[in-house]
Amino acid sequence: MTGNRFVRAAVLALALHGAGVAAAPLMDLRAEDVLPMAAQLRTELALNANQQLLWQQSEARTRALLRERQARRERLQAQAVQLSARPDAELRELGTAANTEAAASAREDEQLRALWLTMNDALDDRQRAKVLRFLADQLERVRDGAPPAREGGAGREGGRGGPGGGPGGRGRGGAGQGGGSIGF
Repeated sequence: MTGNRFVRAAVLALALHGAGVAAAPLMDLRAEDVLPMAAQLRTELALNANQQLLWQQSEARTRALLRERQARRERLQAQAVQLSARPDAELRELGTAANTEAAASAREDEQLRALWLTMNDALDDRQRAKVLRFLADQLERVRDGAPPAREGGAGREGGRGGPGGGPGGRGRGGAGQGGGSIGF
């Protein structure tokens, strides 16, 4: 079993390298950017009944994790606003809260990767090849600075500086921001 996973990982690395996307920022792929495209990919994969059930469970868990993360970050943002209004504020309090959020997000990112890698394990070779093409396309879009494709063909507003990055956007990391890297 472990040998099979190694082979899959090696094939993924070679496929991505061969597709010319090795330099793409894998860690910039975010769950909330890729999730809207899940319906299109699911249709293309022609999942059987068991795979459909696993997909639905994975997607539901992903959405729940992202909602929980967003709520936590909104609370952290409110805490930062309250703290900044106090003349005797201690910024270390905010730093500790931000570190706690970063650690929670890292654990969630691991859960998301494990969840979707389990889904990938349930696919046949033809379906895995389609997933690799999908991933390669997303990495290429990120590398080229193009917004990820959305369901219905609409891109992310503002490209790299819109939601998902840049000042004022839902970038990665800070308080009140979306985040949700799914980098492998």
